[in-house]
Amino acid sequence: MRKILFVFSLLIGLSLMSACSDDDNSDPKLSFGRSIYILKAAEPLAVELMVSEPVTEEVRVPFSIDGTAVLDEDYTISANEFILHPGDVIDTIWVTPKENVIGQREIRLSLQEVPNYRLWNNRWAIIPVETKDIFTCSFSQTTMDLKSEIVVSMGLTVKGVDYMYKRDEVRVPFEIDPASTAVEGEHYEIVGGGRELVLGIMKATADVTIRFLKKEAGKDKVIIRLVEGGLFEGGTNASVTVNVNGPTLYEDFVGTWVSPTFISGDFIKGMVWGHPTDCDNLPVNNLSTDKIVFAAGATNTLNVDGVQGDLARYLRNCEVVYVGEAPEQLWDQDAYGVKRDVVTLELSKANVNYSVTSITERKAIVLVRLLSKGNVLEFRVIDYEPTDFLTGTYYDETHPSYGEPKEYPMRELYPLVFRFTKVE
Repeated sequence: MRKILFVFSLLIGLSLMSACSDDDNSDPKLSFGRSIYILKAAEPLAVELMVSEPVTEEVRVPFSIDGTAVLDEDYTISANEFILHPGDVIDTIWVTPKENVIGQREIRLSLQEVPNYRLWNNRWAIIPVETKDIFTCSFSQTTMDLKSEIVVSMGLTVKGVDYMYKRDEVRVPFEIDPASTAVEGEHYEIVGGGRELVLGIMKATADVTIRFLKKEAGKDKVIIRLVEGGLFEGGTNASVTVNVNGPTLYEDFVGTWVSPTFISGDFIKGMVWGHPTDCDNLPVNNLSTDKIVFAAGATNTLNVDGVQGDLARYLRNCEVVYVGEAPEQLWDQDAYGVKRDVVTLELSKANVNYSVTSITERKAIVLVRLLSKGNVLEFRVIDYEPTDFLTGTYYDETHPSYGEPKEYPMRELYPLVFRFTKVE
């Protein structure tokens, strides 16, 4: 019995001595600044290593990384060890969120042993990862024609709400679908060479610019497709087909065009404000027998002898100069950000008053484009000074409350748009 008590007493004594030895250990202590951090959805996180007293030489403190969060998918980390320099009592690493879209994930960091130092209270750090919102992405159009250069646009939403006019840039990845027949670098080029649509700071859409290089039969389609995954999922239009048509030439308009239909009347009526009689005499009287003829030669010409309806008030037989082709926002037909290639033609003579009784003849420009595979001509009268209709509106546009009037005041919101059919 005495022997048993002796052994028991000895064990207790050794235990107490060991405890006292631990308490009296003078080795500096290492610890995370906290045991729990939170990685915000879109903000880098500073994780600190604390030491109980300034170090006298460089000390490297490695740590292991574990947890359900995936490195380089949910987050990145600036280093895999802390480095304390002489005199330091703290060092910091940074954890940055990446495509953290899956919930209930966390990072676990564990300090590793370092000679002559003790791991203290917070030798582990747990970092729950907050999730980012997913962008639903949809191209503004399903098909586009590449004449010279186009901007392919995409709208972004988050939880059903438009994501636009933000102070951070968003880059949306895309790929060229293998079903494309046009060859990049030969038939077209992506300006900048990247594979991202960029939603710039304070912009409404994510955009990429495509430029025409060469037209070749059978190699005339580019299919641009959203790369889904991570922060991005497809919306209504996850791809857009670009037809590599090349520039529209003057010769494409040559021929006879008949039966003009005035299509912008309702749009104009919706734009007019404060002038109740401005739309009373819009040029709606256009005959199915009306025809115009574009001819090519040493001098290109437009013949309008066959026009008997209201267009006769504006059009004159004249020479035609092809000015060029460029994207144009057609407010009467498309939402903001959707642009169409239109050709500008300069007519040597037109009655810009668009009137029978009031005549001011001068050079004028019109905008034209071909639709329905070249069988429909859209003819946009935008350079006019009306005296029989829209007079109050024209006065407002030419006398803005601030700034100077636009070169063509009626171009954007009051275009007189007609569509003709080609005579085969």
